[in-house]
Amino acid sequence: MAENPLTVVRQMLQGYADRGIFRGFSEKKTKEEKNEFKFLWLTGQPMTLIYEGKKSTLRFKNLLPNVPSRSAMYLDLKTFVKKKFDGDLPKHRQIDGRFAEVECSNRGGKVSIALKVKKGKYQYGVNKIVNLIHEIFLFLRSSWADYMWENVDATKE
Repeated sequence: MAENPLTVVRQMLQGYADRGIFRGFSEKKTKEEKNEFKFLWLTGQPMTLIYEGKKSTLRFKNLLPNVPSRSAMYLDLKTFVKKKFDGDLPKHRQIDGRFAEVECSNRGGKVSIALKVKKGKYQYGVNKIVNLIHEIFLFLRSSWADYMWENVDATKE
């Protein structure tokens, strides 16, 4: 019998917390088949990852503030994410479209990143969205450093 998707998500995220990658890890059930995980990681501000069981989605909600929807930075970010599906990348850095879809959304200048899990591959999905967010922050720190310093408490190192 397949393991419960929420259990897989919870255990994977707890594993990151147990290894000290996430700090201040907590979980809250917000609605039926919707759970919210909060933790500190990459910035001084809490991050929110929402598991939506009905949509088979993992969403980093309001990950990046103050990003105009028609800005060059937002276009760069969407292009960066799209390239993660490129078969020319090393396997550990690419996202396999058979198992996941990724969407960037921008509501009121707040960017969220969502990964839709396909074929019940939740372990794959959690791993890929965590890796993707880490790579997004590395990309933005190198290409949009001023934005990161001003908006997400990034260090100037």
